[in-house]
Amino acid sequence: MYIEHRQYTFHPGKLPVWLEAYKELGGPASARTTGAVSLGAFLAEVGTINRFVFMRGWDDIDAREAGLAAREADPEWQEFRKRSAASGALASQEVKFLKPTSFSPITSAKGFSFKREIGGTGMVVDHRTYDFHPGKMHLWLKAYEEIGLAVQKRLLGQLLMFGVTEIGPINQVVFCWLYEGFGDRDRRRSAMANDPQWQDFMKTVGGLGALKQQTVMALKPAPFSVVK
Repeated sequence: MYIEHRQYTFHPGKLPVWLEAYKELGGPASARTTGAVSLGAFLAEVGTINRFVFMRGWDDIDAREAGLAAREADPEWQEFRKRSAASGALASQEVKFLKPTSFSPITSAKGFSFKREIGGTGMVVDHRTYDFHPGKMHLWLKAYEEIGLAVQKRLLGQLLMFGVTEIGPINQVVFCWLYEGFGDRDRRRSAMANDPQWQDFMKTVGGLGALKQQTVMALKPAPFSVVK
């Protein structure tokens, strides 16, 4: 499976105009023509604001080319492109391909249907990007799978996806945890910090010298997101 991870950043004040056009025209045209499965669409709450983050997946990456070609011929997509260009909303775009790890809850696009496991009705997405020194990422991932993951699954919210960059910045992992809200996130992460097993994990990975940088965004689902 390939996960296409896209981040669009907008000029201040112009995101709502573009988002309405995407909701009305661009999103439906993409869903109808590309053959991709939507894995969620989100708006940045904390981090780089005026940002839209969305993910979609293919089990057959070759199908992506045919799907994108079909979308270009779609009248609704063409109208969306016109409205997007006229709005002058977009400031920058970033695209990367991820491969899900074996322990990611999402490992296949086929039959994907989001099932909410957290309580409440709200949602905050803790979107994390970890960059590693070359040659050391696999050591961190091994320790995480063997020690850290069990602690987080016991104490944190709901893991949405966990992927390794295939095309884009290499030696990088991207993953998302879902919470009922910021308070829920804080309480759960405080409990994790005080957990002896998590402290053992932190000592183990600290000795690896693997991590170069960690970036965290807090996202909220877009109104039309399948993950909400």
